[in-house]
Amino acid sequence: MIALGDEYFRGVNRPRNFSLAAFWYRKGALAGSQLGNYRLGACLEFGWGIEKNPRLAFEYYKKALSLEAAQLRVAELFLKGLPAAEELPGVKADKEKAVNILRQLCKKNYYPAFMRLAEILYEDKTTRKSCAGEIYQLVLRSANTQNQPPQVLIFQAKLLQEGIGVKQNAVYARALLEIAARSGNPEAEFLFADALEFGRGTPANQKKAFEFYSRSAKSSFPAALVRMGDFCLEGTFLPHDPQKAVKYFQKAAEKKYAPALRKLGWCSENGIGVKKDPAQAFNFYEQSANSGDPLGTYHAGRCFLDGIGVNADPAGAFYYFKRSAAQGCREGMLALAECYRTGRGCTPDLSLSQRLQQEAEKL
Repeated sequence: MIALGDEYFRGVNRPRNFSLAAFWYRKGALAGSQLGNYRLGACLEFGWGIEKNPRLAFEYYKKALSLEAAQLRVAELFLKGLPAAEELPGVKADKEKAVNILRQLCKKNYYPAFMRLAEILYEDKTTRKSCAGEIYQLVLRSANTQNQPPQVLIFQAKLLQEGIGVKQNAVYARALLEIAARSGNPEAEFLFADALEFGRGTPANQKKAFEFYSRSAKSSFPAALVRMGDFCLEGTFLPHDPQKAVKYFQKAAEKKYAPALRKLGWCSENGIGVKKDPAQAFNFYEQSANSGDPLGTYHAGRCFLDGIGVNADPAGAFYYFKRSAAQGCREGMLALAECYRTGRGCTPDLSLSQRLQQEAEKL
């Protein structure tokens, strides 16, 4: 039954049909198959051939816990937490429980758990510092397996660049990025190009950098599209063409890439490649801010401060400057320091203003 479901799921020996795959997986689950429970859980979690129901998927995964893959999915769902559904109580998000499951899987040398655990520990600033050595070792174990995916090399390069769990080594990081880039991975192509452009771990090579930026942009990698737009504005490697630059930014913005939204805001504010439109500029800056771009957040605050595309509101400006500063943006910190110095949108605080000024100058 499971084999038949797999054939329908993959389209092997018979037409691909997720609904029939889910039907046979359910049959297998009802017959007590651990693999059937896991496969049906996956169909329920992702809506493959059956109505999507992550909460019910969680129950089927729990019936298949002898399988490492099911344990991994349980950990992922613990990270998210699940609302109640179909008379089943909700599952409270529990990062600690998820991490413990992943650590147990790593002890069993279950390859997919290495990178996932490393990512979770890295994304939190506290564990990034306290578990730095563990993070690097997890990525290293992933890199030492056969058929290592480019994403592992990219992560290892990032740790080497930042000196997390290992001594900083820009040269080794650049070498890893080159290996990943030559495999055709768009993110690696962009990062390798960035290293070449700015001479990180290698002598700067602008021409070769442009070659890899172009490769990455052809795969529609958002950061590469933005860089190509920058080249159009700068008139370097590509003819000066503001309208074409805007098209690159728009293509990246379609993928909700925050810096691209900010670039479109700048173009709309200043009439670069498009008609000047302050209201549209503010809209783009706000979208960028809501997508997590610190510099876009600063520009949204600037719009509130100067009344660009929105009614002037010092309190609104202070709100955005404070968000930007909290994200480590130098411009946001300086603007927030000025708010505290002058009392625009907030209560004056000269000591805090001076401290922010000093922190910004260190960046």
